[in-house]
Amino acid sequence: MSEQNKTRKNAQLVFMVLAFLIPVIAAKILLASNYKGEVKTYGGELLNMDLTYQELVEDPSLMRDWQLMYVTNQGCEKNCQDQLYYVTQTYRALGRLQSRVRVGSLTTSTLLTSPQYLSGIDFTQQTLKKAVTDLEDSVLIIDPLGKLVMRYQLSGSKQQRLKKSHDMLLDIKRLLKLSRIG
Repeated sequence: MSEQNKTRKNAQLVFMVLAFLIPVIAAKILLASNYKGEVKTYGGELLNMDLTYQELVEDPSLMRDWQLMYVTNQGCEKNCQDQLYYVTQTYRALGRLQSRVRVGSLTTSTLLTSPQYLSGIDFTQQTLKKAVTDLEDSVLIIDPLGKLVMRYQLSGSKQQRLKKSHDMLLDIKRLLKLSRIG
């Protein structure tokens, strides 16, 4: 019996050591192979740009929170107002997370005076230093450090814009959950 107990204890010890070593070895292999995993967004385009918020606007002093910013190089006509409406609805849907996010617009000209759907929202209008054509008519998610993180094109039918704004809501909630800044 004692021989059998000894082999059983040895087997338990081997299993315990393997239970701790296998995950460490697997992690080392994945780390050495530069495995990053799948980067998943709900519908936004991840931006890999050197351009920062500070380089875009004339007064970057408002950087302290996450930002949802609509970019336009012209005045705010019907399409612009529709997109701003969806941005503000996304902001309102954040609920208690609203305190960590600012909403606004980046434009080369002035927007229309405060539409009805902007009431009750701390809406920021920033002036662009220069026109940015590749970001025009899109909504940007900007982190508190000024990095442009994601872009959304809210175009198409009403249903498509509604889906995109819902995707934007899911992405911003995920970013806020994972963020250690702002």
